[in-house]
Amino acid sequence: MPTLLIRMRAPMMSWGDHSRFTIRDTRREPTKSAVVGLLCSALGRSRTEPVHDLAALKMGVRVNQEGIVQCDYHTVMDGIKSGGGKGGTVISHRYYVADADYLVGLESHDQRLLDILVAALQSPIWHLYFGRKSFVPSCPIPVGIVDLPLFGALEYKLPRSQKTIHKLPQLLRCVVEVPESLDIRQDVPISWQKRLFGSRCVESLFLDKNLCFSPN
Repeated sequence: MPTLLIRMRAPMMSWGDHSRFTIRDTRREPTKSAVVGLLCSALGRSRTEPVHDLAALKMGVRVNQEGIVQCDYHTVMDGIKSGGGKGGTVISHRYYVADADYLVGLESHDQRLLDILVAALQSPIWHLYFGRKSFVPSCPIPVGIVDLPLFGALEYKLPRSQKTIHKLPQLLRCVVEVPESLDIRQDVPISWQKRLFGSRCVESLFLDKNLCFSPN
């Protein structure tokens, strides 16, 4: 079964999945809603269009480099109260991941859909970013399509200098969708317009770094 591989690397990225009001959280790896949103931007899909075909892609993330979670502060004018009324000026705490590097795999039976996604990512219709509009990619996003199931595709070798390989932990963390698990994420987009999200199960697995990089 083919898997589309995409690279997510930038100085700053944000992967919130349960942000509320003035606290904007982030996970340590990309959420499915963020990845589907990125694909929608590349395709030029509006918030009123369906996303079920993209949400059905089986997703896995290999963390090539764990980022550092940081927080910055924003002054927000005319905030909204929890009861729905208009509020005053508030301080917003917004978290992000600095200096991280991810390889994301999207598995599908539909080879044609994956081909369309590669073409869209190479020539996106709308601006691509990682969680915030100012968090733009620092390298080309599409890696390509490999004829492997998801977990096998996550062993894809990326070039990296021998010096930086030595600095990485021996085992690289992977977060992969599975049918059942105690780790449940509610980040599967159903409707952007209505802000509806479904849930999925994930499992954390580990890969030897020597399987994942080739010295350049």
